[in-house]
Parts: sequence; structure tokens; C-alpha cells
Amino acid sequence: MAFDVITVGIVCADVMVRPVDELPPRGHLGLAPQLEMHLGGLAGVTACVCSQLGGKTAFVGLLGQDSFGDFLLHTLQSNGVNTEEVRRTDELCSSATVVLISKDGERTFLHHVGVNAATTEAQLDFDFLTQAKVLHWGGPVVTPQLDGPPMGRVFEAIRERGCKTAIDTCFDGEGKWLSRIEPALPHTNIIFSSLEEARYYTGQHDPEDIADFYRAYGVEIAVIKLGHDGIFVKSATEKFHLPAYTVDVVDTTGAGDAACGAFLYGYTHNWDIPKCAHLANAVGALTVQHMGGAESIRSLEETMQFMERGTC
Repeated sequence: MAFDVITVGIVCADVMVRPVDELPPRGHLGLAPQLEMHLGGLAGVTACVCSQLGGKTAFVGLLGQDSFGDFLLHTLQSNGVNTEEVRRTDELCSSATVVLISKDGERTFLHHVGVNAATTEAQLDFDFLTQAKVLHWGGPVVTPQLDGPPMGRVFEAIRERGCKTAIDTCFDGEGKWLSRIEPALPHTNIIFSSLEEARYYTGQHDPEDIADFYRAYGVEIAVIKLGHDGIFVKSATEKFHLPAYTVDVVDTTGAGDAACGAFLYGYTHNWDIPKCAHLANAVGALTVQHMGGAESIRSLEETMQFMERGTC
């Protein structure tokens, strides 16, 4: 196959400000010690990180004909991500987020959905998508025209053509939760879900109960991202918890998305599930030590060295 992973979903420009522990009074000026722009978004970061580790990846989606769109396209390409199925439009702006980061790395977001809201099932080229070992949907909620039955149909058709599928869930400010992904779950091989989000999607509290909920639909592998508590993974034959690495946290933005890219790299290179999870855990730890999620990984070799010398 031409690609290890093709991602569809959200890519956005993250304007990141740190540290922000309180806002200036209304109408006043506050000074920002650190302000940077990075590529963000569940689909964009996953594609970039998998590529940085040595995988062949592509991103499918929309960008605006604006400076944010130029930045995002350049960053994807400079990270080795194929962009031949990226389309530009002047009808909507590119997606962007203002990220306010506190001293301890916690984030507050102001998000503009932009062109991601215009990505539709009809825009997806199935001949292109089935060149991948895994089609990864990063962005239920923020790709509303793919939510529900549309992505269920896409995943079903892709699986019939021999491609594996994966979902990375997103926080739902509208509270619809499960209905956004339920039609796709019976056709999903891997689901990634942060603990906080997963509790809303599933109505379960414990990581194993959450994994069992997803797996009852036929999902093969459930990866529950636990933040500072690490990662929990369950399949038909294995279940385990990996504690997080002890590192200095600068910014947690994109760490979970980056971990997805790492897990999918291992999965598409026939690694066993524990090794995939260890790589994902290590990439998450590397990512939180820097601003932004898409540009913190240099190579598979350096990441493996961190795994060997790092301590959980």
C-alpha cells in the first residue's frame, strides 16, 4: 500500500500563549512571555508524528485560502505528510485555536471550526483512501458533516476494501457524544479516547469498563489516554496500564494526538500491542516537554532511546 496512515478530520493553526494563569482586566494590556504558532488538530498532528517516526502518511481535508492555510499546508509538507488530497477554499477561513497555557501546562481553548465544518463524505476519494493500511478519523464533533451515519458508511466501505480504521474522539461541547461515532464503531479497529471524553461517550467511569463498552461494538483495540496517569489498553487477548513518564511538563497540547500517531506507526509496522503502547506513551512524554504537538519528535531512533533510558 502507498501509505501507512491516512488521516481525515481536523487540522488547525494553534496560536499558543504561555504562561497564562489569569487574564488582564477588561480593556487592559497583558504581556505574553511566550507566544508561538504551531500546527494542531487531531488529524494533522497524528499524520505529522507518524511521518516523523518514519511512516508514510497523508492528510485529507480542507484549508482556507488564507495565511493560516498557507502555514498549515507548509507545515504538513515539511513534516513529510502527503497533501495531494488537501483542497483550498476561499468560502471559509482555515480552522484556528487560541491556546492559553498555564504554568502547570493546563490549557484553555478558544476554537474557530472554520473549513473543518465543511468536510463532507462526498469529498472523500475512496480510491485514494484505500491506499492506506489505516484510515484514521481525528475529529468527531469538529467535522460535523462526517459525524454519525456518514463516517459509518465510509468506515464500512473502507473495511470492505481491506483497509483498517481508527478513531480519535474529541470533546463535544454540544453534548451529543455517542451519536457522533456510534455508526462507525462496528467498523472500527482501534479507538483512541481520553478518559474525560470517554466517560461522556460511554457513560462508564473506569478505564476498563470504558474499553469494554467500545469493544462491545466490535472495536478490536481500545486505547484510553489517561493524561498524567499514562495509558490503558485492552484488546481481545491483552489488557494493561502503562504509567506516564516523569518529565517536566511545558504544554500538554497535542500530546494525545501525537500518541495516536506513534501507536499507529507501530501498528502499521506489525509491532505487538504492548510495544505500540510503549511507543505512544514515550511520544506523549516527549511532546509535553515542548510547545505544540506536531513538531516535538525528531526520529524513531531518538524516541526509542528515550524509551530505553526514560523512567515511568
